[in-house]
Amino acid sequence: MDADTRRATVEALVAAFGGARDVSPDAQQPLHVLLTSLRIPPPWRPSPTTALARFAGWPGARPEFWVDPAVVNGSGEPPRSGNVQYVLGGSWRQFSFGFAWPCDPLTPVRALQLWLTRFREPT
Repeated sequence: MDADTRRATVEALVAAFGGARDVSPDAQQPLHVLLTSLRIPPPWRPSPTTALARFAGWPGARPEFWVDPAVVNGSGEPPRSGNVQYVLGGSWRQFSFGFAWPCDPLTPVRALQLWLTRFREPT
């Protein structure tokens, strides 16, 4: 991903989700974006929370997505089919969630919106 595309991706995610920044280890690595003010619907908490997306193979592959391990539902349970992984020096909860790919429109914002659909389904 070239520098202009990286910058435009982060700017689009800032506009859509209220806070995002490039935390990629270096420009040769896939784009890693930290979402700093991500709102998730009840019963999920805490909200806002943080999340991390990695755009490896974008746009041919959907981004990888992790949430803060503190995210739980009203019963105190994390998202199903998930596990904690160590990414970029911190712990993040990965979870499995299927959605059609490629998406329409094929934008970074739409891709992350599809990941977030998981938090609108029954817990």
